[in-house]
Amino acid sequence: MRDANVLGTNEVVRLAFEGRPKEFNYVSTTFVFGWAVKSVLYETDLNENMELLDFGYSQSKWVAEQVVVDARSRGLSARIFRPALVSPSVTGGGNNFDIAVRLVAFMVNHGIGVDTLNQVSFVPADIVANNIVAISTTPGTANKTYHVTRDDYSNMMDITRHITKATGRQFERFSLPDFVPELIRRCRKEDLLFPLLDFLVGSVDNISGMEFKRYDSSSYQTARDASVWGKPDPSLEDTVNGILKFMYRKGIISVAAREVNAVSPICERELNIETHRRGMDCGAHCLQCMANAGDTECIEEIPKIEASEQL
Repeated sequence: MRDANVLGTNEVVRLAFEGRPKEFNYVSTTFVFGWAVKSVLYETDLNENMELLDFGYSQSKWVAEQVVVDARSRGLSARIFRPALVSPSVTGGGNNFDIAVRLVAFMVNHGIGVDTLNQVSFVPADIVANNIVAISTTPGTANKTYHVTRDDYSNMMDITRHITKATGRQFERFSLPDFVPELIRRCRKEDLLFPLLDFLVGSVDNISGMEFKRYDSSSYQTARDASVWGKPDPSLEDTVNGILKFMYRKGIISVAAREVNAVSPICERELNIETHRRGMDCGAHCLQCMANAGDTECIEEIPKIEASEQL
């Protein structure tokens, strides 16, 4: 990881200082804080003392970020973006089996959940990419750090609740100290989580210590909302459904999100404007069906018809 994260960043910073002035946008991670137990981690925090960093990814990303901070102090115009958990798009697009996806897939397949209050901040990859570009092209945003995290707090219980709503899958909940032994008992070599099992087992105390840690993202929200290209977070429900679509499409879970099609109570046909424009199977009530489907002209006409019927 040192070659890619540290030496690679050094080379790009060196290039940025050559020739004409350039703006530098660096994608870091909230993992630069390691197993921090602070109640709030602010975008201005740097973890200067490299505290609680005991695994290669967080260590190498911390060093790389410090390279950019140092370059910024020497006059380079630079933004630092710290995503937390980058999830598949809401349509299920993606190609990365990171630890979060592997853990959620394992939980879905085995029907087990955890009742810890640790913040789980899933932001879809397309939203992360879009907003990084949007902020990067907005004047007045240089030389700042941004936490690319969800505006609203959510935890793993919220995630499993939405999974149950979407798939019907029920979860047996365990406290964190009981959850890890359950992982060990159930995990097999064929599980995607298996290669990371030792890491999770060795990290349980650190994860427990971070239960009440929260990320502040005030600068990110302000800059995102100031850009005409910035996009807000999708709902947590849509975000979770995107993760489910991705996992099902990749064949790593056995249940799929239920596709819910609204049906007209009048004609029992799908509430779809084009469907109703092709025929008059509803009879005299087709106008109402199209209004239910969201056709603005029909929505405007319904009150006029009801008013005339009362005369």
